[in-house]
Amino acid sequence: MGTKGRVAEHDQNNVRLIGGEQLAEITRERWGKRSYFIFAALGSAIGLGNLWRFPHLAYSNGGGAFLVAWMVGLLAIGIPWLIVEYGMGKYFQSSAPGVFEGIGKRWEWLGWWPVWVAFLIDTYYTVVMAWTLHYVVSAGTVAWGMGQAGAEGAADYYFGTVLQLSGGPGEIGAPIPALLIGLAVVWAIIFLVVHRGTKSIGPVSQWVMITAWIFLIVLVVRGITLAGAAGGLNYYLETDWSKLADGNVWFAAMSQIAFTLSLGMAGMFAYGSFIKRRGDVNNNAFITGFGNCATSFFAGFAVFSVVGFLMQSLSIPVEEVSAASIGLAFITWPVAISMLPGANALFGVIFFVCLFLLGLSSAYFLAYGGVISPLMDKFGWSRTRTALGVCVVGFLIGILFTTNAGLYWGPDILDRAVSFYGLLITGAVGCLVVGWVFPASRLREFVNSTSEFRIGAWFDVLIKFVVPAVLIFVAIYGGFMNDIPNSYGGYPRWASNAIWGVLIVTLILSFVLGSMKTRGRKEE
Repeated sequence: MGTKGRVAEHDQNNVRLIGGEQLAEITRERWGKRSYFIFAALGSAIGLGNLWRFPHLAYSNGGGAFLVAWMVGLLAIGIPWLIVEYGMGKYFQSSAPGVFEGIGKRWEWLGWWPVWVAFLIDTYYTVVMAWTLHYVVSAGTVAWGMGQAGAEGAADYYFGTVLQLSGGPGEIGAPIPALLIGLAVVWAIIFLVVHRGTKSIGPVSQWVMITAWIFLIVLVVRGITLAGAAGGLNYYLETDWSKLADGNVWFAAMSQIAFTLSLGMAGMFAYGSFIKRRGDVNNNAFITGFGNCATSFFAGFAVFSVVGFLMQSLSIPVEEVSAASIGLAFITWPVAISMLPGANALFGVIFFVCLFLLGLSSAYFLAYGGVISPLMDKFGWSRTRTALGVCVVGFLIGILFTTNAGLYWGPDILDRAVSFYGLLITGAVGCLVVGWVFPASRLREFVNSTSEFRIGAWFDVLIKFVVPAVLIFVAIYGGFMNDIPNSYGGYPRWASNAIWGVLIVTLILSFVLGSMKTRGRKEE
């Protein structure tokens, strides 16, 4: 059947799903402008990991050699997967559960599992943003100390003053008031952004991303003008081509692509469903993928210029400068801020506001595209009430992560369960179902019918074989092989087993939700 026939068949199927194409245009919310969708999609993909994960991976995996593997991963894994989620959402005019229900009722559970992934990620992601708000305030006075005192006190300030960290996951303690207030503020902001849907998400995303990029440019310019910056940038960009023969480099590149585009979290299906009926899918997927990765690469200049500055200022080797994950954001950068030759507080505030904005765009994406939109589509609840309910429940669960053991349970143990295993498993199975059952050729013809350029049969091969295989490989090689025989992170076995408990419970709840009656979306 040709492209026109497929599209005609799709429109007939829509009569059952949403009442036909014309009714869909009236009832389904839309992005006001194409630029709103692009900024919203970029905002959902660009988050904290772009600043604190990618640069370190590049440095530790051969610099330029890693960039080659990373670009291969973007083209072979990231963009095809983006096309699947955008395209399927647009095809069925629905969020993730409705997409898989449209393929076949027996698959609806597969649309709910990533909803749980998105929701649970947001419960602790918002706590990390609460930390960031704390630092926005404390950066105004450089509360962790200036000069050498700041270098010695940054870690103590983070673990002792901000987190008041306990000795392990069993020592939960009480919520920390400052973090609890910050968490409430974050969820209040998310509600204000999402309660009007795409009408507010689009313009806010455009403002948030442009502002964050401006601040990132300021940080890069300041960083490369610091003494010793060139030395740090050499570590970042120096190329070791022999690394391309190392399987660990390819694993690092593929895993970074899998985690960086906010795929496997349900939200991109919903964002794709808000594209206008004649809107583009293919080009938007390429813009999102390359825009996200360009931001990651550019952020590396801000990170490693500061690394070089600290190496020279403290006379330490690069190995002793934390350039990855939470340590980079809340220890290394505060140390650098305390030792700047001037305007310490200003650049401290700029850095943490930039970090907050990058996190915010991902947080409201997870809330709206990942959770609120699926619930509205399934049960016909109003947007405002659904948004309020999700934000309140998310806040209440997040209280656990504001306690003395919050770092252990949220950004570590729960993150391992949902942001690693949940994302990879649901992504792999979802691509298999779309590739073989829908199938991929049908999706390809549909997206080609309204896109600025056509994708070829290579797309079918990638979705049927390559993407699922790579995601399963990352889950096994980077996860199961270590976490099954050993306790994850050196935690007590009972705490490590919580990972498997979360996966099982969310899977069961996904089947329960999939078996419930669909009532249809109600905008207000």
